[in-house]
Amino acid sequence: MAIYHLSVSNVSRASGSKATATLSYITGKRVHDERRGETYDYGRKERVLRVGTLLPEGAPAEYADPAVLFNAVELHETGRTARPAKKIVVALPREFTPRQRVQALEEYIRENLNADGYAATYAIHDDGRGNNPHAHILVANRQIDPATGGWARLKQRMEYVLDERGERVPLIDPETGRQKTDKRGRRQWKRTSVSLNPLDRKAKLKALRESWANTCNARLDETARIDHRSLEDQGSDLEPTIHEGYAARAIERAGGVSERCQTNREIRRSNSLLTAIRTELGRIFDRLGELFAAKIGRLRRRQARPEPAEPNWRYFEGDARRQLEADKADHTAAIRGKLMDARADVGNREEWWRSHGTEEHEAAKQIIDVARAASREARDANIFKRGRLLRNAEQVAGEQSERLRGAVPWLEDADIPADWDQANRFRMRTTKAIYDHDMQPRTRLVAELERRLEQAERAESERPSPEQVKALALRMAEQRAQAENPTQDTKRPAPSGDEPLDLSEPEDWGEASPFESRQAPRTKADLLNEIRQRTDRLTGQREAEQRQIDPWSAQPPQRRGHGR
Repeated sequence: MAIYHLSVSNVSRASGSKATATLSYITGKRVHDERRGETYDYGRKERVLRVGTLLPEGAPAEYADPAVLFNAVELHETGRTARPAKKIVVALPREFTPRQRVQALEEYIRENLNADGYAATYAIHDDGRGNNPHAHILVANRQIDPATGGWARLKQRMEYVLDERGERVPLIDPETGRQKTDKRGRRQWKRTSVSLNPLDRKAKLKALRESWANTCNARLDETARIDHRSLEDQGSDLEPTIHEGYAARAIERAGGVSERCQTNREIRRSNSLLTAIRTELGRIFDRLGELFAAKIGRLRRRQARPEPAEPNWRYFEGDARRQLEADKADHTAAIRGKLMDARADVGNREEWWRSHGTEEHEAAKQIIDVARAASREARDANIFKRGRLLRNAEQVAGEQSERLRGAVPWLEDADIPADWDQANRFRMRTTKAIYDHDMQPRTRLVAELERRLEQAERAESERPSPEQVKALALRMAEQRAQAENPTQDTKRPAPSGDEPLDLSEPEDWGEASPFESRQAPRTKADLLNEIRQRTDRLTGQREAEQRQIDPWSAQPPQRRGHGR
């Protein structure tokens, strides 16, 4: 897959770089530096695939030799901080043939460097195994005057030095520590000389980056295009990879793990996962769009169908209102009957407790009484036996506590005290806890039924809303029409599955809605039959609930031990 890379760096004399030494490195040839009298030969000729030099119009013919060209620019630049050349490194797409690589490079140099008067030498490299194809372009950092064939004069201008806030920096007199002034008393500011070399301008560097992408894309397939913009400029939140370099790849070829290569592998893995997630989300949104379009189509087709005539529901309006009020009264009466039964059950259970208790209570009393007997014996013993009996009481209390946990596993506090008074109080607390635990389901049922009865009475006092009356009357009318003409249903169009929900029914009162199944009685026999069925159903429900919560259906627990 083609990747984009273009970097520009200066061959600066201040940092120890030399154009001739850089030329030797990229071409793999021996180069003699006439200015310093040194010869450079960096070898590694196996990595160099091709070397070429392209000159602008009017350049001397001898500059076709890159050694002559860059010795000439080194001799012309005399400053200690001079920058005689620039180096451009570009990544060559793997999809290019060797001929396409040369064509793309030379076209790029002619259009972007030679056209502006710059001479350049390029060298095509790989890693010696056909991987990582790239090119180095060494550019003389001074234009050639086409009229004279000599080096053009670089224009410069003076600009104010600005601080981090964008304000001018004052020129300070080291003797006085104050800002310098001229003869007229005007304050002086720091200024610096700025080169007007086009290659030093940011706009030119951006143009170089964009032009290389365009040159490559003109020879690449649409699926392998490259982009000179950063991921941020492209509006992408993918994480960019870092530059690996020759040393990192050499570590990987030797069987090691380079930190930079490993970082890039992790970045590519996370970017691949993010891309897959976005692809799946795009597929989901496309499917949602299709479903939404189908839904809109069904709605439009349904709206285009003529609305069926509404049946005459006014005839059943009075019956519907009376039926709603009767349903509310029946519902309230049913809850009131359940509440009376629940309260009676609570009273009966309390009576049962006073006379019988429960198995858990009897077992807990016997266990606690054993520990109480040991603590009472220790309390009543004389001073010589009290210590031994106290230790025995503690041991018995611990053993009986374990038995108590097994007999009443839900009891939170099951540690029986070894002291007589504390054991008596613990026995009373345990009896109260077992009583509350046994009575809790019944008292909770009473509270719930009281709440439901209050809601039902409040609903019964309110008149049915017009919407509820109309909905029930419409159902009665439809059922009458269906009973009189059974074949009418077959003429109706099949439901599409997206009909609007009927939200006009009354709120749920805790039981099945009276509108789920409704028959409009027409005779006294039908009415009596419906009342009989409803009575049988309510009687069966009460009997089932009574069997679930009635403690009298089981035999009372047998008391253990001797009766008194």
